[in-house]
Amino acid sequence: MTERRSATERRALLPFLVGASLLAAGVSQAAGPTEAEVASASARITAASALATVEVLAAPGMAGRLSGTDGYRKAADHVVSELRKAGLRPPLDLPDHRQAFTHGLAGIEAASLTLLPAEGEKDGTPYEAEVLKDWSPMVNGGSGDVTAEVVFVGYGFDAASEGRDDYAGVDVKRKVVLVLRGEPEGREWKDHRSTVARTKAAARKGAAGLLLIDSPVTSTSVGISRDLPEAMVSEAFADRLLAGKKLTVAELRKVLSKGGLASFETGSRLRFQVKGRPWREVTTHNVVALLPGSDPSVKGEYVVVGAHLDHIGDWPRLNPGADDNASGSASLLEVARAAAALKSRPRRTIAFVFFAAEELGLLGAEHFASHPPKGLEKCVAVLNMDMLGAGNGLYVAGGENFPEIRAAMEGARDRLAPGFGLKSGRIRGEGRADHAPFFEKGIHAVSLFAMGGDHHGYHSPDDTVYFVTPKTMESGARTVFGAAVALADAKP
Repeated sequence: MTERRSATERRALLPFLVGASLLAAGVSQAAGPTEAEVASASARITAASALATVEVLAAPGMAGRLSGTDGYRKAADHVVSELRKAGLRPPLDLPDHRQAFTHGLAGIEAASLTLLPAEGEKDGTPYEAEVLKDWSPMVNGGSGDVTAEVVFVGYGFDAASEGRDDYAGVDVKRKVVLVLRGEPEGREWKDHRSTVARTKAAARKGAAGLLLIDSPVTSTSVGISRDLPEAMVSEAFADRLLAGKKLTVAELRKVLSKGGLASFETGSRLRFQVKGRPWREVTTHNVVALLPGSDPSVKGEYVVVGAHLDHIGDWPRLNPGADDNASGSASLLEVARAAAALKSRPRRTIAFVFFAAEELGLLGAEHFASHPPKGLEKCVAVLNMDMLGAGNGLYVAGGENFPEIRAAMEGARDRLAPGFGLKSGRIRGEGRADHAPFFEKGIHAVSLFAMGGDHHGYHSPDDTVYFVTPKTMESGARTVFGAAVALADAKP
């Protein structure tokens, strides 16, 4: 059933809808592609072709595609080769399609986490936490060997000047802090909610280690050099740490989400060991290709279609990253090939961007958003594809924020992938995908995730090609392709 729109939304959508109606009628807008041309190019996007790319990117030789490593370089080389075969142009200042930037990188040699018996408990037995079940160390985090009490510090915000100090009233020096992922409702906390910001706060307060309550999966997202071991722990393991206070994470979350404070010594003690590799600065690359726009009146305006090419590497063993995000990268390559086959170009340029270092904290997207290549002056929309490997539809994170993108996605789905699901949501709070750096700069940006399926083995060695559903990538890529062309070809 068609959703009813407000009068304000209808007025905002009018220019786009007029253009879409012309496309639906087969009428060319200036030199833009007709609906028949778009449909013909879209048919080149196939499940078999997308799956073949996933198999290449998730192969053992790519070593998990951690940004800044040889495995990631091999993945970037493959993508550049395929873009050149398709005939797509590089930006003027990036003749080899590679946009270089630097970031820090460490690694892990060994790690362990042991819950110790309470002081005075004679018959207690230490509990060895299991990696990828109870906990997982931050691969790009710090090193240390800590035996200390655990102190719960809410969201871990050190923001007294802004009305919230989760460290007030507790002493965390030489102790391990336990922090809940998330933020209070009612306002933005973008300067404090990232993993890096929480880490810096814990270090300022003198903590000896940090545990972040989240999924206990391999994470590489901390990108600062310091001697502070960090890990993600499951909610069930965190409840073990809180058991002495007869509290649970679910109970604390209710208080904290409404703006309340809850910081206290848990009474639990841990031995937390991480032996890391030496910190080093490395150079990595976004991969960029262009379909130049045809209308001089909107020269410099562009639509980004993106996906992150990197994954999390090979700790504790090889993480293939088939769904996350070889599936998104393969879908992006399909979209780029289809665009290259168009007989007529849309008014605006379409930039196809394979982002590096998403898993290190959206670093590649931030670099591109802050330093677009020469000739790209005004980004009008971002369609970012992430984990398109399983499901029967797409979830458009930000579709409720930006009705013109939602309308473009709906129209493209109806024409090019009928029956494929589509659901829009509103972006709020912490952005943890590559749309976020653009969104925070005021650019209309969404991230697209496959929905209705099992994203098996997220951030683990089980994220293999065997759980990818190729038809999801085909229908998702066709929808994104049609939406990108419509947005790029909309009247100025």
